[in-house]
Amino acid sequence: MSPSAVPRSRALQVLAATAAVGLIPVALTAVHLPRAADAPVVQPAADPPSFTNRWIAIQTGATSSITLNNASGQIGAAQTLAPDTNCGMNQGSAATRYVTFTGSTGGAFSESLASYQVGSIGVKEKKSGTSCYRVDSATSESLDLKLGAALTSASGSQAIASSAFLDLEMKQSARILATAKLQGTTVATFELQSGASVGLPGIATTPPSTCNGSADSGPDSGTRDNCRWAISAPSWLGSDDGVFFDELVLKAVAGSFSLEGGADGSYAPAPLAPVNASIIEVVDATLDCGTKTTTLNGAGSTPGVYVTRLDNADGSACRLIPYALNQGPGFAQFLKPLNSQTSAQFIWDLTWTVDQQAGKTAFPELKIDYEAGSSLSPFQLGWCPEVDATTFTGYTDAAIASLLSRGVITDQDDVLSGTQFACVLSREGHAVADPAGKVVIHDRVYVYGDARMQF
Repeated sequence: MSPSAVPRSRALQVLAATAAVGLIPVALTAVHLPRAADAPVVQPAADPPSFTNRWIAIQTGATSSITLNNASGQIGAAQTLAPDTNCGMNQGSAATRYVTFTGSTGGAFSESLASYQVGSIGVKEKKSGTSCYRVDSATSESLDLKLGAALTSASGSQAIASSAFLDLEMKQSARILATAKLQGTTVATFELQSGASVGLPGIATTPPSTCNGSADSGPDSGTRDNCRWAISAPSWLGSDDGVFFDELVLKAVAGSFSLEGGADGSYAPAPLAPVNASIIEVVDATLDCGTKTTTLNGAGSTPGVYVTRLDNADGSACRLIPYALNQGPGFAQFLKPLNSQTSAQFIWDLTWTVDQQAGKTAFPELKIDYEAGSSLSPFQLGWCPEVDATTFTGYTDAAIASLLSRGVITDQDDVLSGTQFACVLSREGHAVADPAGKVVIHDRVYVYGDARMQF
């Protein structure tokens, strides 16, 4: 993956400060902590981590397999991909799969209808011949790719995909509709047009992609009838589109097609190895409502931090979101996509260490900086209004609107759209003997609204 591929992200910066101590970066979504007067200010890295640092590679042809990969190479064992009797597909046991293929000829999807022959994946309508490994519109065929049981995220939760970069063989001016689903719900549709179908009115939620300006060039034309289809913004092509999925249904609307992974040779290679494979980028860590991130333990000037996701404030159904949690001397950082699950709300649990102030027990003030050029930054946080911190399960959009209308709270960023709001639920502190002269503080901070950290 290109190191310059940076996703659009929800991120914010909470600053803790006292007149005696000064400011240090800590990220709640990036929280900046107090520091000793002689300690250097440490900023988070210039490039936020990408959510998609693993990928599935589907290889067909002389080498046929499905592998999970990262920048260091293949991870674990390969999944079986081989021809089976009567034009079928051997895709290994369910527990070993990164992808499960099923096919449909207009009815229910079934593994018995998935086909793999002569380097092409399709839907089996016959026991032999080219029509048994293509996806044909004449028989209303669809090929379903669902992330498999062998694929879990780094946090141990369900894995999701952020994009696909597919090698497709096209026939008879093929037109394909891809339906991306997450936990059974359609999140977006994509369309590919080729040959005579190019220029037709789109039928997907996103503008159509095109390839193969001429009509079908025949069954033995090598890569001349292949094309690469970038679905849902692969990381090396720019900003993420906010669409994440665990299932991709490819339907032949016109003509026919086969899914391949280099069987016909090199065609528009991917910048991820193996370059001729069909690629599915996989999110490394995911977060659902009622779950929390991994916990990063603190040491010295590096804070300990974890983030818990609450129900969506607008009452919408929760869907998995990718996240990245990072930390270092003086900062902790949380990122989510800016344009996915926009009413998501979170509680940050942050533990950090400060110097004792002689004769004082007051805590440093917490401030938040949404880093979007706001004239209000940094914004000093107050206590969360009209809640019991011991039973708090989040605000609703209606409650936040009421607080805004009555002037109890204000929008904490005057540049970003929507409402940006964070407040302190609880603060606890205690002196410690080791290291001497230090106080350990535990903060719980509520965060709502899209923001992004710009380093």
